[in-house]
Amino acid sequence: MDFLFSNLPPVRTKYSTFADKFYSLIPKASRLDIAVGYVTADSLAELQQIIIYNENIETVNLIIGMHYLDKFTKLEYNAAIGLNNFLRKNKRGEVKLVKPFRFHGKLYVYSDAKGAFAGIIGSNNLSSIVESRTRTYEAAAFIYEHEYVAKLREFIDVLSADTADNIADCSISESDLKKYNTLLEDHECVAKLPNDEHADIISSLTELKFDIPLVKNGNVPKKSNLNAFFGKGRLNRVKGVVIPRPWYETELIVPSAITTLPGYPQKGTPFATFDVVTDDGWRFSCKISGDNSKNFRSEDDLKILGKWIKGRLENAGALEVGHLVTAETFAQYGRDNFTLRKTAKPNIWYLDFGVDK
Repeated sequence: MDFLFSNLPPVRTKYSTFADKFYSLIPKASRLDIAVGYVTADSLAELQQIIIYNENIETVNLIIGMHYLDKFTKLEYNAAIGLNNFLRKNKRGEVKLVKPFRFHGKLYVYSDAKGAFAGIIGSNNLSSIVESRTRTYEAAAFIYEHEYVAKLREFIDVLSADTADNIADCSISESDLKKYNTLLEDHECVAKLPNDEHADIISSLTELKFDIPLVKNGNVPKKSNLNAFFGKGRLNRVKGVVIPRPWYETELIVPSAITTLPGYPQKGTPFATFDVVTDDGWRFSCKISGDNSKNFRSEDDLKILGKWIKGRLENAGALEVGHLVTAETFAQYGRDNFTLRKTAKPNIWYLDFGVDK
């Protein structure tokens, strides 16, 4: 047995992280059994990409322990159904829900042709497979002793057989789903502004503004930064595993026709990094970089801007997690750009992606 720790300062250790160990075992396995309490939509999409990129994984059985009684968000449920459909269609496993009680364990078992050879048990829900800058400190144990790994897989098999049904057979209706999206709620480096502060920002808007296009020549290329998830995965040569890019990772390329306009923030200046306040009340930092100041991204985590843009599309029903962003996505949403508008507040800009209904 060995330990796995998040290794966030000031508590760094000599041990590996959960994600390091999770991915390092992928090339050695043909079967992956997972039983966790909670999932996120992006972790489900990433798990599917892992299966696509790493064909040695023949079977994945995922048991979700808390959401049947605690409810899914619509995004989580659709992503779970999508993964289940993919696994069943390709005869590579399934997604099941624990129904009689809330199962809060976090168990991962890796098997090959000879049987189970490694396992992880600890505090890591499925979201831990997604690259993140969260400062939630997780701890787990990595188990490689045959006797205990076999017992861990045996427990998952019993849990699956005695308590869980395939998600498609669980009769979850629209009214059973949570009605809000929690993507940026309590997110690191993101703040939710009180109504009075938000109103104060709006009252300070100036006339200087730029419309940032999200569609180029009537199209959103499959290899665009909004669709980085579908691009070439990152090969970790040490581990021998292909790791998908995070679903929400986004860095926009702004045309030079806009970046060269007077007043647009320029790279390499004190104003290249600035705070933004969004029309729906979030505050986070953004950064301008690249040739001709073409790159527009969230400063602390590339996924923040992606969660803001894609989250709006998802909440509006214009985009499903794990699906391509297209021109039709924005047509359905009702807008294919957002506005970057300067405020009278020092180094604060306003982002507007609202749609008139």
